[in-house]
Amino acid sequence: MASTGPLTRDSSTIALGLAQIRVGNSLSNIATATSVLASSASIGALANTKYVGNIDWYKFESGFPAMEDLSIPMKETAALECTFNEITPYNLALANGVDPLADISASIAAGTKVSSAGTVDGAKSLAVTDAGGVVSETYTCVFTGATAFSVFGSVTGHIVDAANLSSECAPDNGGNPYFSIPAAYFTGTWASDDTYSFSTVAAVSGTNAYANAHSGTIGIGSRVAPEYVRMEAVYTYPNGSNTLTIIFPRCQVAASTELDLQKEEAAGVPITFEAKRADAEVSGGDAAWDGQSLGVIVFG
Repeated sequence: MASTGPLTRDSSTIALGLAQIRVGNSLSNIATATSVLASSASIGALANTKYVGNIDWYKFESGFPAMEDLSIPMKETAALECTFNEITPYNLALANGVDPLADISASIAAGTKVSSAGTVDGAKSLAVTDAGGVVSETYTCVFTGATAFSVFGSVTGHIVDAANLSSECAPDNGGNPYFSIPAAYFTGTWASDDTYSFSTVAAVSGTNAYANAHSGTIGIGSRVAPEYVRMEAVYTYPNGSNTLTIIFPRCQVAASTELDLQKEEAAGVPITFEAKRADAEVSGGDAAWDGQSLGVIVFG
């Protein structure tokens, strides 16, 4: 008896299982139109992966009674939906629109002042650089008189003695300053034993910023437009050799982060990688993506 339903053409093409989601820097890889990210770039265990390609059509009709004459694509979008199970600083940075591979600049923040008459010049700022020298530390300036002070780190101890307030204070740490207090930053009348504290955070290269699965900070309440990243979804067929790879060379992550912690079910955070134009006509794009500006699906 002849079969009447659809028949298997090639069993090696049957898709079963999840794709591996790899994330990398968009700008440094934008000129490559083939898979470039290694398996080490994977965001980890997933609960689901789903590619969605959507096209909005304009339907032109003619005649009487009117009948469809042609369809014209008006808008095309591509997205990769997934839910990750591994809750790490790297993954939550992605979910919050942060490029986890981007460098983190050194920063400095003023703290507290203990003085009855000492003030600071609000038009001037404490400064740090990314060149090196800056460490993550809290410092206290302890005044030894009206025009002199010593700086102590909570961990590093004594750093420097400043003999006057009219000169910049930029103590050296291996060829670069720990920090810089501009000349005449301290104003008003300072007295012996008055204190002024501030803290610094060292610069971190993008490859190390969120490398530790249990170390890091994700800010809440400062959401801005998501950074552009490169996403490669690598699906391996059950035969273990053939692959289907979806590449978004320039995409953003859209997510409303929810951490649903339950007694038995593993927590999962759903995110969507939204493909954005990557051709040469947009800033951050490249000619390698002309004609396939949202990305490509590669079989191998």
